[in-house]
Amino acid sequence: MKPFFVIFLIFSAASNAQAQGYDVPLDSLSEWTGKKSIRVVSNIEDLNTDKEFLALLGRLTVKGFDVKFGSSGPIDEGLTLEVLQVRDKTALSIKSTDSQKYFLSVLIDKANQDGGEIRAEAYTPSILPLPEDFSPKMVEALPRPSQKDSQLVFLSDSALVLGLFDGGRVKRIDELTSGIKNSKAIFLSVGQSDSDPNPEVAVVWGQDRDISGKGQYTKIFSQLFEISGQTLQEESEKAENVALRFINNQLHTQRYELLQGDIGKIAVTSGKQTNARNDSVVPADAGNMIFSYFPIDNATSIIVNEANLELRNSSWKSSPQLGLGKVSSPRLTKRLKDRKIITSPDYAFSVNEEHLSIPRKAVVNNGSVVTYLRKRRPGLSGLTSASGPDSLIKASWDSDTPESGFSISPMHEISSFIIDFSYVKNRGAFRLLVLTNEESDNQGARKIYIY
Repeated sequence: MKPFFVIFLIFSAASNAQAQGYDVPLDSLSEWTGKKSIRVVSNIEDLNTDKEFLALLGRLTVKGFDVKFGSSGPIDEGLTLEVLQVRDKTALSIKSTDSQKYFLSVLIDKANQDGGEIRAEAYTPSILPLPEDFSPKMVEALPRPSQKDSQLVFLSDSALVLGLFDGGRVKRIDELTSGIKNSKAIFLSVGQSDSDPNPEVAVVWGQDRDISGKGQYTKIFSQLFEISGQTLQEESEKAENVALRFINNQLHTQRYELLQGDIGKIAVTSGKQTNARNDSVVPADAGNMIFSYFPIDNATSIIVNEANLELRNSSWKSSPQLGLGKVSSPRLTKRLKDRKIITSPDYAFSVNEEHLSIPRKAVVNNGSVVTYLRKRRPGLSGLTSASGPDSLIKASWDSDTPESGFSISPMHEISSFIIDFSYVKNRGAFRLLVLTNEESDNQGARKIYIY
């Protein structure tokens, strides 16, 4: 018999969460390689005396930007910080001067502010500390609405775990190991690819490998599992060099032959046909990766990368972006076919590989996306503790004018590093489970927050 245990709840009150109106993430500015200057353009009177806005300018100055108001200087250099009053909202964006690239695009809802602050609702979450031998990196709820207790699947670096959630505790009831030496969790998704009623789970594991004198690469393994009652069963054999993912309840596949440096196109597949060999090679950017693509309709999608998300449609002149803060996520290592030689007067070295980050969770639904901001900052080892909260948010857009940017609604702030989250339906009500860790690299104490 496989061992199992019960995790009991510890209740803790959450403090009132607050976020400043202009306290927006600026991590996406690291992508800017041009002149480090920013011109402020606004139709808001006395903006240059707003203390919160001046604090934002101070953060930009710390990042090395020369900030100026008005229209002095060349118009084709640096970036533009645009702050516009639109009815009862403030539209804030940071973009290139030709408006071809947006680094930040948000709407600040003045109607929801009190003294310049956006206030999240106050909640008292239940908190479950996890034992040391249980270290999940990802969680998904299974579509089993008829059952009294909800079923969850957790993915760790070495195992897939089936659990039960009764609204007050989580119990592990089954577990299957990866069978791969030094494996690491890459991606977890659930859906239904066949006609039987049992939910299916698509798992992607990775294994980092060294090539003597030629760098590193990640070997990809994918497998489809089925949930029968309270048992995990293998639905397919392990597929090498292929990633599987359920997107809108359809199983998709993508080839990842990272030793050769090849990534194939995303394609719809079935549980019995997990290999993809004859597809063409695509560039290794977030818009082409199966892990980063969240479709809204046939033309529009959310693309999530390491530090931001983008609302994309090929018919638009520009795509609004939202900075999320850089996370320490799983990474794939792709070998470069042509090595890059980096030289300087003092040294020279070759770059043999590039790293592809697996993005954070994003749940897209009815003109909005739920995800989280990495606002918490790691401490200095042995000197200071981590500070600040991570924040779960809902970012929405106007379906008539989606290019105008995002309106941000804070949901929950947590004084821990958010790792993953999932909505689970329990006894007729939706609950939100949030996996957290005390360390940004997911190597510290682990907890589940339940809202």
